[in-house]
Amino acid sequence: MQYSRGRQDGQPSRQGTGTFSGRVMLDPLLATTEGGREARVNSVVFEPGGRTYWHSHADGQLLLVASGRGAIETRDGGRHELQPGDSVWAPPGEEHWHGAAPDSFLVHTAVSLGPTHWHEEVSGERYEAAFKQL
Repeated sequence: MQYSRGRQDGQPSRQGTGTFSGRVMLDPLLATTEGGREARVNSVVFEPGGRTYWHSHADGQLLLVASGRGAIETRDGGRHELQPGDSVWAPPGEEHWHGAAPDSFLVHTAVSLGPTHWHEEVSGERYEAAFKQL
């Protein structure tokens, strides 16, 4: 068993850079590798307009939305609005992005399983289109 009280080993919040657009803060809660399997849990705060780049997770990702409003979209164009209480399962290998609405913060807990594979930035046009169609 691995136990972590709140933030992992007292690590400070950090700003997401390189794989995020806009201002995004990550609070590491737990990171473990056991038996060759990797799991990371982060509390993530997206400021309005903040979002991830396109990415996938080798063993999937679970998102638990705590507050605010946002969106998640898959590479094939499937998209959903995110609101408090929502949960989302992105299966292994599915390319997606997620982030806050233009007029709202978004706070979620992300449980990421296996390595994350990062791709290109989500264009401003694609981001704007997502919210026009929700």
